[in-house]
Amino acid sequence: MPKIKVKDARIHYQAHGHGEPVLLIPGLASDLSTWKKAVPHLEKRHKVIALDNRGAGLTEAPETGFTMKTLSDDAVGLLDALEIDRAHVVGWSMGGNVAQEIALRHPERLGTLVLMSTFMKVPDRSRVAIDAMIHSGREGASVQTFLAMMQTWCSTHAAFEGRNLSLGAEVSADLPASRRLAIEGFARQKHALDGFDTRSRAKELSCPTLVVHGTHDIMVPPGFGEELATQIPGAEFYWVKGAGHFLPSSGWMEAVLRFLARHPLPA
Repeated sequence: MPKIKVKDARIHYQAHGHGEPVLLIPGLASDLSTWKKAVPHLEKRHKVIALDNRGAGLTEAPETGFTMKTLSDDAVGLLDALEIDRAHVVGWSMGGNVAQEIALRHPERLGTLVLMSTFMKVPDRSRVAIDAMIHSGREGASVQTFLAMMQTWCSTHAAFEGRNLSLGAEVSADLPASRRLAIEGFARQKHALDGFDTRSRAKELSCPTLVVHGTHDIMVPPGFGEELATQIPGAEFYWVKGAGHFLPSSGWMEAVLRFLARHPLPA
């Protein structure tokens, strides 16, 4: 699997298709598989680049703290290494925070900005819930338990109708090294997330922007998406009806493709 050296990290990425480049940035504790159902549609018209942020997936980086600015520099460094001067940038959840930092710090590198299920400042209730998930992992809760907790926040009520929790009894104070590394990478991403705030800067975003949000999002309530769109000059807003924090590609793909087609990259 391809990796490219960017400063002190080796960024894991995948590239598909041909055409105007689209950079896909995943969310907190997620990797590039976030986009697996979207890529086959996007690559018909675009060169699609998806990456793992440091702290998740197969990207290799020092086990030290970082910020959203660090993650934005990683993404721009990847574009540099791939000799891509300008791209459409799509970010989901925390990936939308990274995308905002790219747009604010490297505006010449963007053609358009698509912000999905994201915000200007992490909602306090979600911040506390994620800290509890991290704490449970450090106490020895299984990966399955962690994923179940995340699912309850990111999926809709309909996704749980008639279901019961069915997990093994795996709890251990002696975490395997691989799981401990994953938890601490998640914690470093969460710390970077806590330090992110564009409430006074979103108005400086200048490229064409589309904000996409699920009507039933619990992790980032819909009002956060609406507020983000109102702060960005000229931003468009698109609801994915019935969706939670996880957005099915079928709910947003055509809207995003139309948006990208209306805003081609400069020759």
